[in-house]
Amino acid sequence: MMAHIHRLHRPSLALLLGTSLVLAACEKDEAAPTETTEEATAEATEGEAAEAIELTFAFQPQENPQALELDAERMAEFLEEQTGYEVEIFLPTNYSAVVEALRSDNADVAYFSGLPYLVAHENAGAELLVVEERGGNPFYYSQWYALADSDIDSIADLKGRSIAFTSPTSTSGYLFPLGKVIDEGYLKADQDPSEFFSNVTYAGGYQQALLALVNGQVDAAAASDYALNQYLDEEQRANVKVIERQGPVPTHGIAIRGDLPQEVKDKVRDALLALNEPENAELLKSVYGAERIIERSHDEHVSELKRMRDLVGFEARF
Repeated sequence: MMAHIHRLHRPSLALLLGTSLVLAACEKDEAAPTETTEEATAEATEGEAAEAIELTFAFQPQENPQALELDAERMAEFLEEQTGYEVEIFLPTNYSAVVEALRSDNADVAYFSGLPYLVAHENAGAELLVVEERGGNPFYYSQWYALADSDIDSIADLKGRSIAFTSPTSTSGYLFPLGKVIDEGYLKADQDPSEFFSNVTYAGGYQQALLALVNGQVDAAAASDYALNQYLDEEQRANVKVIERQGPVPTHGIAIRGDLPQEVKDKVRDALLALNEPENAELLKSVYGAERIIERSHDEHVSELKRMRDLVGFEARF
């Protein structure tokens, strides 16, 4: 399967549904068809309709794009088996391309983190289908880290220090940790972070931010609570301490275009929930590390994120 954009054409879907109704009406008018013939015709019609529906599934980029491509292709194949739809994958280079693809109908389903989902919901009408669970919860925490032997023990101690965020679009590596600084009154919402910190670096990811800290390039770093165990070895972890925690941060979610037929939404949601079966656990975890996926409402999932987004004054650009 090649990773490229392929959209679902709604007129074609409507035509298929309309054709199914016409065929059903014609069957009623035919003279005394046998039960076997009726069942075979219905199955054939359903099969043709399912085969003709094409979905494009976009995946938010991560630090290892080659591995993500393989995992995304496996996920697409699983959804094809579960739904009967044709599923293509789209692997953009940044989150804004995911949002734009949903907005322009060039993607139908997207797997992404909280902030890109919120932007897609507000600007492209994306609807949340399911969200990840990590450690039994549909959320995790962002943390500020410093070297274990440093004199940095609180947010206040970060004044005049060099720090590393992951990227200016990261939820737990930028939005929540900066929001914590603003919440505690050390910065105003419209202030440049460099007015509190001596130097601000955007490292490019959790691992890069934590390694910048471990290697002495910065005095503190922000990342998710699970990043420490995931990206640092035992010796490196022993040299790092947590000075503050903020959240809860919403986990990754999978959303779908709001203007697609409800039948399609329900079928895709059911297929995704089937990833919770024991035989599919490895596939689910392979993409972004989820342990389980559950249904959750939009407000439940992103209300705190929206508050932080507004507090920091983040503006989506795509």
